[in-house]
Amino acid sequence: MLKSLRRRLAVSLAAALILTGCSSSTPEDIITLTIMTTPAALDQATSLAVAEYVEDRGTAVEVQQHEHPLAVYEALETETAPDHAVIGVVTAHQDQAAEEATISVPDSVDMVSQAPAELGLVAVASPITAVKFSQAQTADDEQHPLAEACADHTWFHTNTAEDQLAHIATALRTDGCEPAFESTGPLDADSYDELIDRVNVEPGTVAMLYGLEPVISDQGLTTLDVDTEQWPHSNVIAVSPAGEDAAMADQVQAVLDVLDSAAATELLREYHNAQTSVSDLEYEVDDGMRYWLHGHGLVDDDTVAETSTNDQ
Repeated sequence: MLKSLRRRLAVSLAAALILTGCSSSTPEDIITLTIMTTPAALDQATSLAVAEYVEDRGTAVEVQQHEHPLAVYEALETETAPDHAVIGVVTAHQDQAAEEATISVPDSVDMVSQAPAELGLVAVASPITAVKFSQAQTADDEQHPLAEACADHTWFHTNTAEDQLAHIATALRTDGCEPAFESTGPLDADSYDELIDRVNVEPGTVAMLYGLEPVISDQGLTTLDVDTEQWPHSNVIAVSPAGEDAAMADQVQAVLDVLDSAAATELLREYHNAQTSVSDLEYEVDDGMRYWLHGHGLVDDDTVAETSTNDQ
């Protein structure tokens, strides 16, 4: 049975937040923090982990969901009361034209923190599909080695921006790979499971997921041998309204600083498993977030549920 995320999780679109006043307060002055994020699983999980960490230190938190990162950036421009801070947590693409891995954000926001985990997409399939893909790949001509392997394949992506998907398609085309792309849209717990079931059952079905997704190893999926060096890469970042002191910056940064690739995999595993848990222990998503925070020394053990969903 699908668990509810949290009572405090407020689902909204870009124009949902209407507040008054202005904010340039110290952490001691803040009594409420609004975290704006997107439906993406890692954005949601990170936001909820930050929320648990901040609430543990006495500040009330609301998590608001917006359709995409640009909507989050726009919503952050809303003025707030002096005791109300706002911050955005989103997955942002690296600048493909830059020589070094850098994130570009609009002038309307300032970067508060950037998680060290680099998010790179990979193409994963069932072991059977992967074997057939490999066999077809070796049989192809040298000029277009993936032409036969990619024929009649459907590659699913969760919510990849059109320009990023076009960049991936161009990179694949150089090797003769031109699969049909299909968007699943943002994934909730049910649609996430449906996608993985489809990859495991339907021949020629491929999912484009972040390489740090726990489901890849947990479900025994295989990463296809395609060149992803030119594919877009991303990072989870926290942003605040431009020109304002981010009152909760230290607390937000404390969580994002530990979010390397291994930690992100653990966080996503807790997030996904807690949503689908049917245990009598009533292990909710906030329990999973606190379990993860405790594992990284960010909350005390006396506030953490005794059992993780890893064994459920």
